[in-house]
Amino acid sequence: MTQGITLFIDDQDPQIQYLCPSIHQRVSGSYYNNTWSSVQDESCAKGWFQYTFYGTGVHVATAIATADASYSVKIDDGEFIPQSGTGSYDSPTLRDGKHTVTYAIGTSTSPPAFDYLTVAAGKSTTLKDHTLAVDDADSSIFYSGSWSNAPHTPAGTDSSLSLYRDTVHWTSTVGDSLQLQFEGSSVSVFGIASNISSGGNITATYTIDGVTKAAALPRGTLDTVPMINLFHADVQPGIHTLIINITDIQAPAALGIDLITYNASFNSIASVPANASPSFSTHSDKSLNARAKVGIAIGTIVGVVAVASVAYVLGRRFLRRRNPKFPLSDTR
Repeated sequence: MTQGITLFIDDQDPQIQYLCPSIHQRVSGSYYNNTWSSVQDESCAKGWFQYTFYGTGVHVATAIATADASYSVKIDDGEFIPQSGTGSYDSPTLRDGKHTVTYAIGTSTSPPAFDYLTVAAGKSTTLKDHTLAVDDADSSIFYSGSWSNAPHTPAGTDSSLSLYRDTVHWTSTVGDSLQLQFEGSSVSVFGIASNISSGGNITATYTIDGVTKAAALPRGTLDTVPMINLFHADVQPGIHTLIINITDIQAPAALGIDLITYNASFNSIASVPANASPSFSTHSDKSLNARAKVGIAIGTIVGVVAVASVAYVLGRRFLRRRNPKFPLSDTR
């Protein structure tokens, strides 16, 4: 299904304000952009971090390993509301405009790991030069072949921390492909591999506007570890088409596509290009059909006029040969 436009913000984005002593780490895999943040001590009960945004909702991807942890979240100037679960937070739908989310962490026998947050864009949201996320389940991605949503991770593997929206499209078949159109200045593909210890390669081609690059799994990829950066490319700002085609894979090995991000080159929802936005894909088809019909109609009219003009000139010349006194041109 189409999930709207979503901003994707890393935990170490400079716009995120940390309110108490925090730890910022770089790691290899398992976290978006290979970074995560945690608390340095227990002084974050009144606020660990906050982020101000324009939009209609916010999701915070934070994981806490133990069930005895306490955390709370507030929106704008409201009260902190205690939360239950494993650390993540989803706000209710907010009025479109400026908001601030503040996340507080209480006691815990294990430190939390904050990975990223996302913002549901509204008309007030500035999009240009910001990272936007497209989930694997979004209808703007067109799949061809035998992709599956069935899990391929071994039983007991907890990869929920960084799996975006908890969905993955899996394949173990050569020739499976997908296509996404976007308007931006860069694009990245994130995924997860499973059963790669069984041997063999997993390779794919990544084609942008007809230019193809082949790539295997990044060196050091671990089995069932999410947020693998499978592909990245910088492009000129504008509308582009990305095609991914699986070229080498053998079951039980499987490759999962989790999400695709791109750096937007349009300003706001109001300026979303019809042929690059999932929300307007149907409108785009209709617009193209309408333009085609108008073009055909104009072409037909021009053709009829041209034929009539030629017939008129030839007819007058014929009459001129039959009657030398017949004028070749009008004198009216």
